[in-house]
Order: sequence, then structure tokens, then C-alpha cells
Amino acid sequence: MPQEKQEVDEAPVTEEVLVEEVSIDGMCGVY
Repeated sequence: MPQEKQEVDEAPVTEEVLVEEVSIDGMCGVY
């Protein structure tokens, strides 16, 4: 049970981190 919950919780967190990283990289590249 804990393993399954971790996987489900990890997905959204990873997505958020990816979006944040892309946004920061995009801003740095454009500006």
C-alpha cells in the first residue's frame, strides 16, 4: 500500500518540478 501511494504522489510532484524547470529555463533563454 505505501509503495502504491508513493508512486501516485511522485507523479504530480515530478510534473510540477518539470514545469518549474522548463519555465525557469525558458525565461533564462528568452531574457
